[in-house]
Amino acid sequence: MLATMTTLAAYAHQHPGWTDGNGGWGGGGPGWWLVFPILFWVLVLSVLGYLLYRWSSGQSARRAAERTLAERFAGGEISEDELRHRRTVLRGKA
Repeated sequence: MLATMTTLAAYAHQHPGWTDGNGGWGGGGPGWWLVFPILFWVLVLSVLGYLLYRWSSGQSARRAAERTLAERFAGGEISEDELRHRRTVLRGKA
C-alpha cells in the first residue's frame, strides 16, 4: 500500500515547481518565481549604491559647504541672491 502511494505521488509530481502545461503561464518551466530573487538582488545592490553615493566624500563636502553658506546668510554676511547663486554653483547647475 505504501509503495503504491509513493509511486502515485512520484507520478503526480514528476517535476515539483514546474507546470504541466495545462495551466499557469502555458508551457513548462520554473515560472515567475525565478524573477523574484533577481529583483531582490537588484533592489539590494541599488540601495547599497545609493548609500555609498550619499556617504561619498564629495557629497559630504557639498553638504558642509551649504551649511557654511546658510550660516553666513543667517549671520548677515551674504545676501539672499548671493546665497542662491553660490548654492547653484555648488550643486553644479550653473
